[in-house]
Amino acid sequence: MGRRQIAKMVEKGDYEMTKHAYNQMIARNIFIKQVEEAVINGRVVNKWSEYGGDKLAIVGERYNGDNIKIIVKDCEIPKIITVCYPYEED
Repeated sequence: MGRRQIAKMVEKGDYEMTKHAYNQMIARNIFIKQVEEAVINGRVVNKWSEYGGDKLAIVGERYNGDNIKIIVKDCEIPKIITVCYPYEED
């Protein structure tokens, strides 16, 4: 599918988020809207293949200028796997 198609689906709200990703957002005080905007406007910094589909690491900017990194599984309905800061391990 690729980042552009994923961005379009996220913009429409047509995606899933894992409980892990949600918990990581809470722990880091990152809001859903910030994650969505980072996926829509961010850039792919890494891509790898795994069972069931490719995963993309997307880095995008928050409202305060900080960058966040989102790991998205590229499948029929994109799935946000985790959310962290670029300098942290996934």
